[in-house]
Amino acid sequence: MNNIFNTVDVNEGYIRNLPENLASLQTTIEELKARRDDFLRRITREENRGLQRLAEIQVWLDRVEAIENRVNDVLSARNAELQSLCVCGFCSKTLRQSYRYGKSVVLILREVETLKRSGHFEVIAEQPQVPMVEEKPTQPMIIGRERTFENAWNHLMKDEVGIMGLHGMGGVGKTTLLKQLNNKFSDERYGFEFVIWVVVSKELEIDKIIDEIAEKVRLGGEEWKQKEKRQKADVLYNFLRKRRFVLFLDDLWEKVDLAEIGIPIPTTQNRCKVAFTTRSQEVCARMGVENPMEIKCLGENDAFGFFKKKVGQTTLLRKDSTKRSGDPKTCKSSC
Repeated sequence: MNNIFNTVDVNEGYIRNLPENLASLQTTIEELKARRDDFLRRITREENRGLQRLAEIQVWLDRVEAIENRVNDVLSARNAELQSLCVCGFCSKTLRQSYRYGKSVVLILREVETLKRSGHFEVIAEQPQVPMVEEKPTQPMIIGRERTFENAWNHLMKDEVGIMGLHGMGGVGKTTLLKQLNNKFSDERYGFEFVIWVVVSKELEIDKIIDEIAEKVRLGGEEWKQKEKRQKADVLYNFLRKRRFVLFLDDLWEKVDLAEIGIPIPTTQNRCKVAFTTRSQEVCARMGVENPMEIKCLGENDAFGFFKKKVGQTTLLRKDSTKRSGDPKTCKSSC
């Protein structure tokens, strides 16, 4: 009998205590939202320092967002439900509906209280794992290009060189050389925390470049997508300014403002590097490169060596090999 009376008392309490429970729900959800906002401010500060939010923090934030939407739905019916009560709230004109509503208020109030109690985190962010170098597919080093590669590498690694430009006509191997420079960092990082590769191309899309760089340094995510272009550039800049990086920009057709894409200017102090390819020596000048490297076609001997490697010695020994295989000077002009 006691169990029956207790059950009846609890069920009546859903209706009788509805005003107090609604007030408690309103107060508790506001306190939960305030705690959520405090965490978001802390997270923003930490992410601007280059840290990465913990997964458990994101799970908690997602749960807060979900329950906030549910609470808003419950509270939107508050006035209508309170008006249906009579005799100082001890009964209801629509008993079954009020019972269901009152019970839902109690249950969601418990969830909000539990979520609020669990929202205590001493650590909210950590250093992100350093990403691996994205090795680019490329052909083996061809005869005559070893010297060019060594010169480019040695020039890039000089302390006084922050920005290196590689220019030359289309098809001479600028992108291949840039890929080989990028791939060298896959064996050893040489003190660089981030090695970033981005293809720019003729149509300069600043937003796309910023997003691609951010993804390479693990700054992406839903919150990132909500930011404006200027905000993204600021976050990226503040993240990279305390880190050593090398940025490879392939196929520039015009000047790229490094500040606009959130890239700190390389200096002897930060020891960062930017290397790019372009067909135009003028673009090199606009990028602030005083001594750009011109990538030229192979010399005649190197071109012929490359030609022999491609067609094979057996073919060359044939009497009519020149007629059927072409002039090695053609190979020179296309390398």
